Amino acid sequence: MKTWTVLALILPLAACSLTSAPEQETASAYDLSDMDRDGVITARDNCLDSLENSAVDNDGCGDNKYAALQQDIIILFDHDRSVIKAQYQDEINKMASFMAENPELSLLLEGHASRVGTEEYNLALSKRRAQTARSALIKAGIDSSRLEIIGYGETQPLLMAEGEQAAAANRRVVGALTAMRDEVRMRWNVYSVEHSTN
Repeated sequence: MKTWTVLALILPLAACSLTSAPEQETASAYDLSDMDRDGVITARDNCLDSLENSAVDNDGCGDNKYAALQQDIIILFDHDRSVIKAQYQDEINKMASFMAENPELSLLLEGHASRVGTEEYNLALSKRRAQTARSALIKAGIDSSRLEIIGYGETQPLLMAEGEQAAAANRRVVGALTAMRDEVRMRWNVYSVEHSTN
């Protein structure tokens, strides 16, 4: 009797599985594609223009960082001279390139002199030195409106000591620029996928 009872229960179940309709593909309720390939599906992505492999939050928006870029120029001069020596051409070219990449920045060139000579003479000499550096940057392609000069004479020595070493350090033109650059923080991967060219 127990066998008949078990069969009576199994047969209806077997018949159901044989007569059911084949499974059909169901459409997803949301678009699960990732158009910008940042790991966040398009349906939830609030920033569809993020770069591939950039670090993003749950909304698909990139995490930007700001990098401070700095460029200095230091030109030393011979005693009682305002002529730039050839060895400083690289300094001028570096500053010109930096300014070309950051067109919103202007540069103040500060001229200085050692304590040899009168205050009036040293003030005029420091201005000539700053003007020479300005002319060199203009020649390197920087617009004159972005370059200002000031002469400090002997009032702001770099070294207070006496002697030629201190005097040589004080005969100078200096300038410094800092720019903030917005950069995309990239996601760090431990592997890379090579795409087939076939």
